[in-house]
Amino acid sequence: MSVKDRLIYLPLGGAGEIGMNCYVYGYGPEGEERLIVVDLGVTFPDMDSTPGVDLIMADVAWLEENADRIDAIFITHAHE
Repeated sequence: MSVKDRLIYLPLGGAGEIGMNCYVYGYGPEGEERLIVVDLGVTFPDMDSTPGVDLIMADVAWLEENADRIDAIFITHAHE
């Protein structure tokens, strides 16, 4: 462990709401943290305000940009 290592927590979705859970945890030097993704959930829209939208999910662009740093993806549960 180095003094320059850091722990990060990045909620991409689901924080403070029901559904759409997607959390990233990382550890290591800044910008080089090894990452673990927990869940990649969806939520359902309010059909009155967003007709035609079936599902809403977190923006995964950051995960795509940092895919080489992801060591694991844990899915905690599923829905039918």
